Amino acid sequence: MRLMRPPASRRSSTTSSISRNDKEASKHNPSPKAGLWYTPGSISCPPDAATSVPLATAAQYRPFASGRYTIAPGLHALTTDFGNGPADQYIFQLDEAYPDFIANKAACRREGMQKYYVQARERPDTLRAITRFIAQRLAEDYPEHCALQKTGDVYELTNRLRGLRIRWDNDGQLLNNKVYASLWDALADQVPEDLALWQTVGEEDYLSTIHLCAPNHWAPADKVGKPFSLVHQPVAEMETLRRRYLPMLRSLLKPNTWVRFAWGLGTDTRLNHHPQAPSGLAPEAWSGRSFEPADPQLFVRIERQTLTGFPEVGAVLFTIRTYFEDVQQLSFTERQALAQAVETMSEATLRYKGLFEQREQILAWLTVV
Repeated sequence: MRLMRPPASRRSSTTSSISRNDKEASKHNPSPKAGLWYTPGSISCPPDAATSVPLATAAQYRPFASGRYTIAPGLHALTTDFGNGPADQYIFQLDEAYPDFIANKAACRREGMQKYYVQARERPDTLRAITRFIAQRLAEDYPEHCALQKTGDVYELTNRLRGLRIRWDNDGQLLNNKVYASLWDALADQVPEDLALWQTVGEEDYLSTIHLCAPNHWAPADKVGKPFSLVHQPVAEMETLRRRYLPMLRSLLKPNTWVRFAWGLGTDTRLNHHPQAPSGLAPEAWSGRSFEPADPQLFVRIERQTLTGFPEVGAVLFTIRTYFEDVQQLSFTERQALAQAVETMSEATLRYKGLFEQREQILAWLTVV
């Protein structure tokens, strides 16, 4: 089975561009052409005529277009139209970049999922409710690629894009499984997005589950089991929100989905920027934050984040989908807005995002590129 690949002119939103530092690290972020997005040991299924349906063009977002950087929650209803057609209304976006994300998750699995998938005090009722929701959304939003059926006490999700089936029982226990640590792990491996789970119990809140294969310079192990205030402690200029976050968190415990965006700048298009480089790779080659004016490469790394409330179990499903935009491919107006937004960043924000030392060089280049 062969997925359609996006044309070169549209690849800025995907992870296919190989930058200077990516060349050394490429073995840790391999091309999907190597067949890494098929999971050995899973239950295979025959090719289906529906797999010939091309994947949609990747969405594009411009959260920097206002010319001002802000850390405000900036929540939008899932129904908000950002100009990308139906994709804007999907929690999970299966599009032309799908093979890149699946290849990245396969590379993380080979390295060791304990670095990327962590849990603390998970609640079985929450896991059952949210994993069922994920499977149902995939089947409802992408009937040409995914199908969900229940036979007796057994659920079965078919992912035709990868030629595999996932089966589990009413308790959420995987059946005929040789690959995945849990149903959450299995479902997270079918979508481009990273997944996290906020759990509330009475007055307590904490991150109970994190499945993060595209970390942006933070480690899941440092966040799991902690409340919102501690999870976001390193984030610059969030002091006020950290002190008064509970009303906001409780407002998310409704059966609605919200969308927000976060963004920063980097010098490569590698999805995985875990703070700990894989064994055998130099940290400086892994960092993706080394702007060189003599040989400039700069990308806007954009995260589309969704938050879906499950009041019946006191939890919020948090998803992160990453996009890259090559700054040299932006319009003049967009580059102007990007420069203005960088100029509005405080010193604390610049340091947090790894831009402080290179701020002036980046701004000077943005005015002439």
